[in-house]
Amino acid sequence: MIYLISSLIGAIIGYVTNFIAIKMLFRPYKAKKLAGITVVPQGIIPKEKKNLAKNVADVVENHLLDKEEIHKLLNSEKFKEEIRNLISSKIDEFEMPNITEFIKSNPQKVATNISDFVMDMIKTKFPFAMAILNEEMINNMVLENIDKLANKVNNIVDLEKFVDKDKIKNNLQNEAITFLENESYKIIENLKVGELVENKVNNFDEKQLENMLFSLMDKHFKFINLAGAVLGAIIGVIQAFVITQI
Repeated sequence: MIYLISSLIGAIIGYVTNFIAIKMLFRPYKAKKLAGITVVPQGIIPKEKKNLAKNVADVVENHLLDKEEIHKLLNSEKFKEEIRNLISSKIDEFEMPNITEFIKSNPQKVATNISDFVMDMIKTKFPFAMAILNEEMINNMVLENIDKLANKVNNIVDLEKFVDKDKIKNNLQNEAITFLENESYKIIENLKVGELVENKVNNFDEKQLENMLFSLMDKHFKFINLAGAVLGAIIGVIQAFVITQI
């Protein structure tokens, strides 16, 4: 019976001790002081958050996302193909503007531009006509015939015939790929991955940091607690054995 009780007490002590030790890694978030004297010190991880952020940033920048790996990714055939597909899909989605609709939806703007152009031409080529014509007259004439004008222009100018989408696709794709090949190192340098990670970790409040690390290491912490209970039980059995032999 003494062996059972001793091992049970040892297991409880071992479990609780490890549980408290793990909690003390994170808590208290701020040191507890009494009359200016630290009574309960700040948790290790909150206290060392800046060093932790710097070390995590260093690992990410130099080992997980180092410049050469990012450069290889940006210049891989798979990534280039993604760029080509993206550009191609965006060009295919683009619809050429309908000139008729534009003219009809902006009659005053179109009329003003046309009348300005006509008046400039008349002043230059036919100055004598200024005696019977003025800008307002021309503007009104254009406005009265805006629908006819729009239909005529659209019949004459079909933008789809003037725009070679395949050629635009090829040019944009080639320019994008060339840019990545020539400028990828500069892009990576400007990203400053380490600085971004360090700032991100530093901006976590203590509770966020605790939750993040617990979500990553919860199984390991539970194992540590269980190991403490097992070791405590073993020590309890040994203590019971020693006591019974005295």
